[in-house]
Amino acid sequence: MVFRSGSGSGIGDRWRRAFGAASALGAACLVLGLILPLAATQGRAATATGGEASSKIRIAFAGDSIVDNYWSGIERIVDANACLKNTVELGRFARNGTGLTRGDRVYWPREIKRIDDVFKPTLSVVSIGLNDRQFIVDGNGARTAWGAPDWTDKYRHELDEFLKAAVASKAVVLMVGMPAMREAIDNTDIDGKNAMFADAIAALGDPNLRYIEPWRLHAAGTETFASYGPDKSGRLVQIRTPDGQHFTVAGEDLAAGYLFPKIVEALDAAGKNLDQCLTKQSKDEQ
Repeated sequence: MVFRSGSGSGIGDRWRRAFGAASALGAACLVLGLILPLAATQGRAATATGGEASSKIRIAFAGDSIVDNYWSGIERIVDANACLKNTVELGRFARNGTGLTRGDRVYWPREIKRIDDVFKPTLSVVSIGLNDRQFIVDGNGARTAWGAPDWTDKYRHELDEFLKAAVASKAVVLMVGMPAMREAIDNTDIDGKNAMFADAIAALGDPNLRYIEPWRLHAAGTETFASYGPDKSGRLVQIRTPDGQHFTVAGEDLAAGYLFPKIVEALDAAGKNLDQCLTKQSKDEQ
């Protein structure tokens, strides 16, 4: 994603110099006669350009390194469809190694507001919690030790602050649960956090906020970690990275194939329809 900020055309400075050089009233009137139509034309052009940019559906991906996997897979879906490329803009805002615990590194309730202010997403995909089995530093610098009696309550508070900040701009927010991990201690941790995420979202009751169940390799039964699985064509390939947490490129494509229809559905409910880009063939491919 390339994020560009607007800049002035400089036309005002050039005409101010022209005014300074004009000493006669007739010359000033001539310049005024030239600049006013030109300025109006420039203003109309700027408005048209801004309108075209703002008409795009903007999707932000924010959180820890897992959300970067989702961004990467969705980017390939968008890049493969010319209509989607012209309709959708993706924002990559993952901050690797961060979470809801270490506010001294990134305080996500504040960071998600910054992203909303700068990128102005229509929809945000968030995933967080991978790095949160540690002590908490809140937005004011207060610390809560890992394993302290009030650690869970403090973490739940930070989660609530993050969720409320994420929907403050009225953007649609999809919080994706964390997928199965290789290590048993990681799985126990994410199971508890995923349940906490779902409960917190239900308790807030915001219509723009949804919990998305994590991607699963197995359609039924207890989900277990697997390094290898069938890719989109059915070939057995490596889908998870050696760290037992993240996705390979093939795994990103599988996760994106699961997540993209959820994004389309949420956008449709918000009045942002992508049907014009999704022919029967492209839907079948997803």
